[in-house]
Amino acid sequence: MSRPIASVSDVTIHEAYWAPVSAGEYDRRGRTVSVNLTVVDAVQARHGHEPSLITAAILAHERVHVDATRNDLPHEEERRAREAAIAAAGIEVVTHIEQVLAEAWT
Repeated sequence: MSRPIASVSDVTIHEAYWAPVSAGEYDRRGRTVSVNLTVVDAVQARHGHEPSLITAAILAHERVHVDATRNDLPHEEERRAREAAIAAAGIEVVTHIEQVLAEAWT
């Protein structure tokens, strides 16, 4: 189930549970950011980080996608998104999110 939790700069933020293949998603058409609570819960359970800190990292990452232009190269956009997440929550939280996601792909 998805529920809106906020609206920031004409972007609606939702929380939802789905397979841990991504921590968050940005839908350009709907101008919505979705936070994957499956990932938030897994990172919190395994590493003890506060859910609000994990969510902050995900939202900072997605914010870069919201602000990206059509001219941005995908790898550069992803690099900036990771840097934004690190600035918001720290390298340890971002690394733990990445570990949870990597497990879904192995």
